Amino acid sequence: MRPTRLQLVLTAALLAAGLLVTWQLKAERSIRASLRIPSQRLEELAFLLQEQSRHRERLEDEIASLRAQLARYEEAATRNQGAQRELRRRLEALRLAAGVEPLRGPGVVVELRDSPQRLQPGDDPNLVLIHYTDVQAVVATLWAAGAEAVAVNGERVVSTTGLSCVGTTILCNARRLAPPYVIVALGDPEALVTTLEAEDSPLATLRAFQFPVRVTRSADLRVPAYRGGFQFRFARADR
Repeated sequence: MRPTRLQLVLTAALLAAGLLVTWQLKAERSIRASLRIPSQRLEELAFLLQEQSRHRERLEDEIASLRAQLARYEEAATRNQGAQRELRRRLEALRLAAGVEPLRGPGVVVELRDSPQRLQPGDDPNLVLIHYTDVQAVVATLWAAGAEAVAVNGERVVSTTGLSCVGTTILCNARRLAPPYVIVALGDPEALVTTLEAEDSPLATLRAFQFPVRVTRSADLRVPAYRGGFQFRFARADR
């Protein structure tokens, strides 16, 4: 009786399985013979090898994750650096506008002195004195001419600066100033001088009453920083 196809397939499968078992046993005996390691120990080593392999894969995955996270941090740091540079730039502009930074540059120096005229009996002494309104008018003219920073006798003029008379002196930033009054303004010297020397300027009025006035251009002037504080009791940000 001829064998069926199923019998042939089963026979071939059994033969292959027998060969595989025989090869595995020979390989195991060869390993034991060469390494002198018992079969149970080989199984333990194989298990440990698999565990170490899986551990290595986990470490590789963790390294890849950390590298990706580092890349995100670097990208965020780059963005933050740009934001920090912009904040520093804006802060510097605000400090300059507030007058809390010393400045230097081209500009003009205006010197105002009391009148040398002799008073006659009964004359008002105020007629020969420089008043705070005169200094105030010159400072306002300089701002209108494009001045970027102004100081009077070393006192920085800022948004909260007030000028007033106290006897024969002028009060500026709570500090008494005495003549001569030296006003330093940074800006385009030509534009500042042109405005100061106009026929309707405060300097023209002072000269008309024989007050000594001197205007000097300079390529390098210094204006000190405002040394006072800023206190707002009633004003607040409108947000």
